[in-house]
Amino acid sequence: MFRTYREFGMKMDTLNKGLKCLGITDMTKILRFFNRAIRLSPSRSRFFPLERYSVSGWIFFVSLLGPLLQAGEKPNVLLILVDDLKPVMGCHGDSLAKTPHMDKLSARGMRFDLAYCNQAVCAPSRFTLMLGSHSTSTGLYGLGSHLRKTWPNAVSMPQYFAKYGYRTESLGKVYHIGHGNRGDPESFSVPHFKEKVIEYVDPASKPEGGLTREEAMFQNQPAPPGGMNKLPRGAAFESPDVGDDAYADGRVAAETVERLKAAKQRKEPFFIVAGFARPHLPFSAPKRYWDLYDPEKFDLAQHSDLPEGSPKVAQKRGGEIRNYFPVPDKNDRAQITDELARKLIHGYYASTSYVDSQIGRVTDALERLGLADDTIVVLWGDHGFHLGDLGIWTKHTNYEQANRIPILISAPGVTQPNSSTLQLAESVDIFPTLVELAGLPAPAGPQPIDGVSLVPVLKDPAARVRDHAFHAYPKSKMGRAIRTERFRLVEWKKPGTPRESAEIELYDYREDPLETKNLVREKPAEVKRLRAILDRYPEAVGRDGKPVKTAKVDEGSEARQVAAHPKSPKIAKRNLRIITESRSHKTGSLPQGVLLAQGGREHGYALHFLPGGRPAFDVRINGKVTRIAGEDPVKDMARLEAKLDAKTMRLSLNGKILVSTKSPGLIPVQPKDPLSVAMDTLTNAGDYVVPNSFNGNVLAVRIEGGGKPFVISNLEIGTSEATGKNKPIMTE
Repeated sequence: MFRTYREFGMKMDTLNKGLKCLGITDMTKILRFFNRAIRLSPSRSRFFPLERYSVSGWIFFVSLLGPLLQAGEKPNVLLILVDDLKPVMGCHGDSLAKTPHMDKLSARGMRFDLAYCNQAVCAPSRFTLMLGSHSTSTGLYGLGSHLRKTWPNAVSMPQYFAKYGYRTESLGKVYHIGHGNRGDPESFSVPHFKEKVIEYVDPASKPEGGLTREEAMFQNQPAPPGGMNKLPRGAAFESPDVGDDAYADGRVAAETVERLKAAKQRKEPFFIVAGFARPHLPFSAPKRYWDLYDPEKFDLAQHSDLPEGSPKVAQKRGGEIRNYFPVPDKNDRAQITDELARKLIHGYYASTSYVDSQIGRVTDALERLGLADDTIVVLWGDHGFHLGDLGIWTKHTNYEQANRIPILISAPGVTQPNSSTLQLAESVDIFPTLVELAGLPAPAGPQPIDGVSLVPVLKDPAARVRDHAFHAYPKSKMGRAIRTERFRLVEWKKPGTPRESAEIELYDYREDPLETKNLVREKPAEVKRLRAILDRYPEAVGRDGKPVKTAKVDEGSEARQVAAHPKSPKIAKRNLRIITESRSHKTGSLPQGVLLAQGGREHGYALHFLPGGRPAFDVRINGKVTRIAGEDPVKDMARLEAKLDAKTMRLSLNGKILVSTKSPGLIPVQPKDPLSVAMDTLTNAGDYVVPNSFNGNVLAVRIEGGGKPFVISNLEIGTSEATGKNKPIMTE
């Protein structure tokens, strides 16, 4: 059997003659992309409307194409990862950047102009890509985070493809290896092709000899007495007159080409991940790439001060770059001079051009081997890079330059050449997108799948699958961020603490693209709107992947009573109407905690109050929670009504609809955890930390799911302070 459609080229003339009777002339493209297009189309008949042809003509067509349409049925996947690459590329409008090969790849498919990583640190960012999960969902926050210790049964993207017959291979920097991390060998079919990240050719770059600080950390070497800072520093840049393969990225490119040659000879589809180290520090690149640029043409950062009004927790000075000379060391308060800043920027651009050339070696080989028309190619940068803007260098912030990344996708038969989109995209979206492009079932974990498929956008750049991107960065507080086309809101608070304890940042990229001022006081309406979006996301889990403990909110938080009902109502595959009546434990106080919950970490729902007194309705399906919440706090008596059917999810307060949105679907199976009132007794049905006890009284509960309603009335469940004379009215 033939492997690809191109192998039928010699027979194409004969085939075309036989197909002219059907009115089909450009069979070359149809043969290449027919399988993929027909899989991805919601209506297969629009590609080949059967009513136009006679029965005998259609039988003739199928008899000729049948064997061909089975050949190469699954597309290959080539995933190109680039360390520390922000969109300094010609295709992204950078007039200085010399990136012809990435520009060519962009021209073959779609460029995402508003793409963002989910955490601006190497290891966590790569986990988000490979798992399709936010770091706030997994707890994989650090360079030394171990995937299999925290999520031993996680199914990574390459593991998922291997399950469906793909040979999966990795080369270069794929998972982060170093800082105590050893990657994830379980993810791939064959052993990883490991290469260096920190590398020097010029002896002058290591004047003291031996391992430098960064070399030792990336090679998982133990720290000497006194810590890693006792080791010497290496150079921040070098430009020897050497060939491309003198550095790791050249060797990774060469080996990837060999892997493609071998893959062409096999019958199984391939999933190859090629990871490149530059433009990560040090800016070590052959001289010819430095010579592409006139350093005098590089502009220094327009704004080198921290944003006015930004909270201290959000700010950064020093960091990684201080591990390289001639940058002042960590104990030296001297600033980076303009001359050194220009040299560093020059090095970043030279390193980007060097890695562009290596990517070109791989993509050129893909075309030369006749694999390009059967291979989905994705280029992804793990996070951005500060080049002196805001006075910051490298990454490790929640600001724009650290989080905006390039994502280029070429999917033959799906993407249109030279297309671009303003759809906000995240790293976690790559996993479900590639799965859908390959025609595989949607991934379902066991880790949370936070990404969404971008395939509708690949077909139509104007289509939208979400209106924002989410990212986070952990420091002394957790900084969770929402980025829309115009704004970014960052909420800094410790997980589990009240909403009111947060420090907030707001930036308007239409009015202030350089992030010069925190606009939280000037635009309160926008803050309220974006925080409502952020509230739909669960609190960040701890570094062990488990929910953090919720802080006490008030004096009534200790006195609890709970009603647990082992004979819980049937809710699987049913339209639900849930009503509760409750009262705050003190007049004028803000309610918080669970009113009613049924189910747990896999399936269920919860009606509860968020910190700050806002009502919320959570529905969990296959581990993923969809939340809707009111915008304003509730005081005293409250009658909440939540509805869920196949089309709509709705929350009402005292007869007034607060929010209504598209339904995530009906709860597919009966949850194991029983119904509980005034707290969540077992695992969390909603996005909170159990027990999340209610700080008032639940007075009545009614659940309708078909058949006889489930009613509990005349309750006084909750804190003792809430007990009073008001009686519930549950007549509906």
